[in-house]
Amino acid sequence: MATTAQRGTVHLEEVAARLTNGYKTIGEMVYEVIRESIVSGAFAPGERLRQEAIATAIGVSRIPVRSALMQLESEGLVDFHPRRGAVVRSLSIAQLHEIFELRELLEPFAIGKSIATMTPERAARLRSLAKQLDKGHEGSEFLEIRIAFYRELYDHENNPQLVKMIEELRSAVGRYLLGWRVAVGAGRNHSDLAETVLAGDVKGASTLVRQHLDQVRDGLEEIMAKDVVTQEA
Repeated sequence: MATTAQRGTVHLEEVAARLTNGYKTIGEMVYEVIRESIVSGAFAPGERLRQEAIATAIGVSRIPVRSALMQLESEGLVDFHPRRGAVVRSLSIAQLHEIFELRELLEPFAIGKSIATMTPERAARLRSLAKQLDKGHEGSEFLEIRIAFYRELYDHENNPQLVKMIEELRSAVGRYLLGWRVAVGAGRNHSDLAETVLAGDVKGASTLVRQHLDQVRDGLEEIMAKDVVTQEA
């Protein structure tokens, strides 16, 4: 049976093959490959990220790998330890709650700003992305559509720093999301949110966002608690 490190290396190779032609520089590609591997759960919390093995798997030198890991450290996904080197950052229940408290402040605020600047073009894109999400499945394409949906929802073009903060908070728990199995409502979950926003209902949309965040937080807390029990067993 493959070890966690071996599974992570295989995942790196697969992601690198998919992303190689999509970036202007090697550094951008290496960053995205490692980041996706962490967020998707291919590397477990607390796992050591061996620079030489990662460089070999992707087919690059250690220099862009080191730079990518330093950038990921600044985003809260990686920690550097004196003896172990780079490791995937672990998250405590208290940190999870703090992250979602911040998201529940920022995302309703972003909803209000977004509604004030809504255009017919954005509305059409938002509806289309919502429909795709509501009938989609997990995977890299689904994740890309979800990112695009929330960038439209929060008007990334006019609020780039606000959206960046929200995405960084989401990334901090991203590696747990694939293990999340809490029901959040079937069918039109994203479409309902989009239509509430497009109706100009700031209060209603903010309530839907907060409810969704509460469900995600509770689901992730359950997953993390199981992980702790498994590690201690």
